[in-house]
Amino acid sequence: RAQRWAAVVVGLVGVLIVLRPGVTDLSLGHLAALTAAFSNALSTILVRKLGGKERPAVLILYPMTLVMIAMSMTLPFVYVPVELPDLGALAAIGFLSVIAQLCTIFAYRAAPAAVVAPLQYSQILWATFFGVLFFAETPDFYVGLGSSVIIASGIFVVWRESRENVSARTPVLKTANPRFDTGPQPR
Repeated sequence: RAQRWAAVVVGLVGVLIVLRPGVTDLSLGHLAALTAAFSNALSTILVRKLGGKERPAVLILYPMTLVMIAMSMTLPFVYVPVELPDLGALAAIGFLSVIAQLCTIFAYRAAPAAVVAPLQYSQILWATFFGVLFFAETPDFYVGLGSSVIIASGIFVVWRESRENVSARTPVLKTANPRFDTGPQPR
C-alpha cells in the first residue's frame, strides 16, 4: 500500500540525512553500515516470519555459519594475529551475541511484532550513546534529525499495521504461529 511504501521512502530519506551524500565523502565504512542495516532488516524479517515455527538453534546456526564463511574469505587479506586478551573479548562478544539473538527470538514468540519492533529502534539511541561514551563521537544536528526521521517512519509502519483491518496484505507482524510437529522423521 502507498502509506507503507511512503514510510519506507521517508526512512530512506532519514538515512540520507544522516549520511549527507555530497557534503561528506562516502567511504567503505558507509557501504559497510548500509550493508549491515540491510542485513539486520532481513534478519529481523526472517526471525519474525520463522520465529514461531523454527527452533532457536537453527535460527542462530545458519546465519552464523554464513557469516563465518563470508568472513573467512576476507581473512587472508586482513589477518593479524589476535592476542590472548583480545581473544577473550571476542569470545565474550560471541557469547553475548548468541544471548541477544535468543532474547530477540523469544521476544517475537512472546509478543506481537508491533510491540517488539519499536523497542529495536532504541538501538539507534544506544549506538549514539556508546559512540559518545567509548569513541568520543559528538553527533551533530543532522544525525539527530535523520535518526528521528528513521525512528518515526518505522514506528508509523508498525503502528499502522498493528491496527485491525488496515490491509488485506499485512506484512510479517505476527509470529504466533505454532511450530508444527513433524514427528520422528527429519524435516
